[in-house]
Amino acid sequence: MTRLPALDVARGIAVLGMIYLHLVGSQLANILEGRAAALFFLLAGMAWALQARHTPHPMKLARRALTLAVFGALFHRFVWPTEVLVPLALMMVLSILLWRAGQRTVWSVLVLILAVTPLVQAHLTHFVTTDWLDDGGHLADHGPGWATLRALVFDGNYPILPWLALPLLGVIAVAGAGPTTERARRCFWGALVVTVITQLPGERLGPTTWIPTTLPFLLRIGSSAATVIAGLLWWDGARGLPKITQLLARLGQASLTHYVLHLVAVFAPLRLFYPDEDWPVHLGLWAFFGYVLLALPLTTLWFRHFSRGPLESLWARA
Repeated sequence: MTRLPALDVARGIAVLGMIYLHLVGSQLANILEGRAAALFFLLAGMAWALQARHTPHPMKLARRALTLAVFGALFHRFVWPTEVLVPLALMMVLSILLWRAGQRTVWSVLVLILAVTPLVQAHLTHFVTTDWLDDGGHLADHGPGWATLRALVFDGNYPILPWLALPLLGVIAVAGAGPTTERARRCFWGALVVTVITQLPGERLGPTTWIPTTLPFLLRIGSSAATVIAGLLWWDGARGLPKITQLLARLGQASLTHYVLHLVAVFAPLRLFYPDEDWPVHLGLWAFFGYVLLALPLTTLWFRHFSRGPLESLWARA
């Protein structure tokens, strides 16, 4: 399968955004909240559709999703309560099934998700107040049960309703002949208009909360993610991306590795000294820049000898 450099660069930007938010928080960049995750989900849908197009055996993709779910559950239980890997695995299966059912089905489910999200979230106040605990964790973190199902479907950090809309949008983006320069240009301006509109101050479009994920919030982060991806695809098709972006592309190719590594090597040690994750901003900045300055050259060196990142290779073999 031919790689699209613009997608790797966008994935690298998403990795940097995720690491920044974990280590520094949103004190210095409130605008980043949710946007790195939206980039990941939108890019994931595009990658899954491209993989499904070039993989004749559906069970290969099913095994990849199962491996990611098992790894995510073990990582959540024994290392750090990450909330994203298991939902991503579930959405991978759903996205591929819908992709195989046809573009019309994907569009129908996408519209349905956007339509029912306000109705569902209007009745989630009780569950949100009871499922989320004073320590900032979800009731599902303490054992499987109905709370786990609610977290995965309705009121977790990345519930299927409505976060599945982002991968489905990615599936639609690579439908047919895939992304072209002209199509990317049109998508860029359209997504930019939506991004500007959804930045209206206050709650003129309705409540913009991550938990539960409301429709205005989803439109805000989804449109900004689409703007970045479409802009990079347009730039790459029209002029070619500058060489400096290759560093970001390498990070993007090893996105799973860096997601896990920064949590294990930097985030977890910080939590030993700051159990409430309240370390000073300047310490988070030092940790962020220190990790990035090491990760960029080491990742570039790795890809001189290997075609996949370390964890990406293990995932493929598993």
